[in-house]
Amino acid sequence: MHPTDVRCRSPRRNLAMWMASSLLLAACGGAEAEALADAESPGVASQSLVEPSSESADRRIIVYQTTSLQLIRMDNQGDSHLVAERTGAPEVSLDGSRVAYVKLPDGYREGDVVRSSELYVLNANSGRSVRVTQGFDDSEPVWTPDGRNVLFQSTRRSGVPSLWLVKENGKDLKQLTNAGTSQFSSAYIPNPALGGTVEWDADRRIIVYTTTSLRPGEDGEVRVITFDRNYDVATAYSLGTGFGPVWTERGTVVYSRNEGERVVSVEVRVK
Repeated sequence: MHPTDVRCRSPRRNLAMWMASSLLLAACGGAEAEALADAESPGVASQSLVEPSSESADRRIIVYQTTSLQLIRMDNQGDSHLVAERTGAPEVSLDGSRVAYVKLPDGYREGDVVRSSELYVLNANSGRSVRVTQGFDDSEPVWTPDGRNVLFQSTRRSGVPSLWLVKENGKDLKQLTNAGTSQFSSAYIPNPALGGTVEWDADRRIIVYTTTSLRPGEDGEVRVITFDRNYDVATAYSLGTGFGPVWTERGTVVYSRNEGERVVSVEVRVK
């Protein structure tokens, strides 16, 4: 695939992967869960975002994406509201009050190359969405742990696949990686794989992720980026080939690697 070509892959994620991500903060209960399951079966990403008030203790605000890429918000009265058509995978802030998502072009069909996509942030309480970016191929939003910024990927902004940072109101846009470099430079830092996950450490300054393999059927790289307080890159390096990196309570990173016919587990301490 050409470096500037981005494809929306969220429909291909299965429900188990959704459950493992930061998307699902709490499961729906009782009749609500059954109704959602019946209406949207496999491929639905649903989550309880806001705790119920004392007046409606049996309901929560739920946001979910359908298999047809619609983003739906169910309020605490049980009424469903369409947030947007043709969206990328949504990402919930740690406090559960906001959802970052990508709006795809109106004519988008699954499998199309996406050369234009915009970031939005949904307020779960009010149901109001605010456009954060426009005019480029912004994708794969991830909240920073402090909940103040959205990390995302773009190629068209600089001509090189890079990570960018922006506040939820669209201010203070900043290129984090690959400024002034090319994909052929030794300083080039690969982006996380599309549809993959970014894992922040407990101190909120280090991320680990898996890159896309250059050879079909082979593992990508497990990579580390450390940031300073201004989110400038301090270090960036590879831990080797593998997939599925996660942080442990011991402050180490555990990931898997294919070795011949076996899948082995690797544990590394990251400094």
